[in-house]
Amino acid sequence: MHTGKKILLVEDSRFITAVVGDYLKKNGFEIDSVATGEDAVEIVCGHSAWDLILMDIELAGEMNGIEAAKIINNHKELPIIFLTANASDTIINQIRNISAYGFIEKGMDNTALLATIEMALKLHDVKSEIKQKESILNAVINSVQDGMIMTDDKGYVSLWNPAAVQLFGYTKDEMLGKELHELTAAESMNKNDIINSLFADKKVKELKIKHKNGQVFDAEISTSTLKINDKDYFVGIFRDISDRIKAREELEKLSVTDYLTNTYNRRFFVTRLEEEIERSKRTGRVFSIAMLDIDRFKTINDKYGHSIGDLVLQSITGYIKKRIRKVDCLARWGGEEFMILLADTPIINSGVLLEDLRLGISKIEIPNVDRFTGSFGVVEYAPGDTADMMIQKADSMMYEAKKCGRNCIKYMM
Repeated sequence: MHTGKKILLVEDSRFITAVVGDYLKKNGFEIDSVATGEDAVEIVCGHSAWDLILMDIELAGEMNGIEAAKIINNHKELPIIFLTANASDTIINQIRNISAYGFIEKGMDNTALLATIEMALKLHDVKSEIKQKESILNAVINSVQDGMIMTDDKGYVSLWNPAAVQLFGYTKDEMLGKELHELTAAESMNKNDIINSLFADKKVKELKIKHKNGQVFDAEISTSTLKINDKDYFVGIFRDISDRIKAREELEKLSVTDYLTNTYNRRFFVTRLEEEIERSKRTGRVFSIAMLDIDRFKTINDKYGHSIGDLVLQSITGYIKKRIRKVDCLARWGGEEFMILLADTPIINSGVLLEDLRLGISKIEIPNVDRFTGSFGVVEYAPGDTADMMIQKADSMMYEAKKCGRNCIKYMM
């Protein structure tokens, strides 16, 4: 339980507000809600104290959630998680650019929502603790604790503080008068590319940096320029954000992963399928998808309990993941149904693998549990097919397999 933690829910749907609000209250959170970005900015930037904001992107009023979050971030450092029905690349990039703590797609299960909130609160607590410690340390030693570096417009270092020594591993004597671009781990970037990147209009950026020992880490760089005697200089404040990047990647992974089976979720599979269709249009190379349904799974749950049912699903997906290639994709479609995308694999070439999967599933042993089987429906991409069409075809073939006695594979040729 999260007694005392306060969440502001910014959502203009009364239904979603009620459902999400009630669920979070049951888990110990204090919840208040508003329907517009304007109201969110007013209440948060006032004197009210919040631990986290759960923000819809499309809101009533003139201001959307992303615009409201930008204003709030300029006034207060609060973890903001977005609710969205549109998880396009454009939306995700906008979320990243305002230092949000991730997003949850509307319609995902409550467990994923709770896990994302808990991770965001923990990450925010860690960041707050780090910031407090940095402030104390700054006051004690009266110096900058992030790496501070200054170069001329040619990229030659003229200032290198003690924190930079710790961050990069190079001593001051090793770096003064040397070229900063030698530090970068982006081997594809030449000297001019790096200098132009550092002097770009964007004042805060992320780069891959190489330590003296060769280890590569993620750094955030806050940049500014100044002019001395008509000569331009670059000033950069560098900090290691490896932990932040790791947490962000974990949040992103959570948003596309089924929590029980650790396979991809339905939303990710549809996106991947649409990408594969576009790739096939460009290259002419076909692929196949298969829908798998675990036979009589309800009987397993009724006879042994849901914990054993979960173990069955985990055992099956664990087996399949070991058999398919990295370029393929396994996703939980819902309940006991799964989708498999076989990249660059015509339906005629899919039979050996799928038959192996069918047999392998039937041979999985769980102590004191009856054997179980699966039924497959397989379809190959045809010009003009959409993602929905392919999924419907695979679903139809899977039901044909069910009608034929289960534990078999049906192909749409």
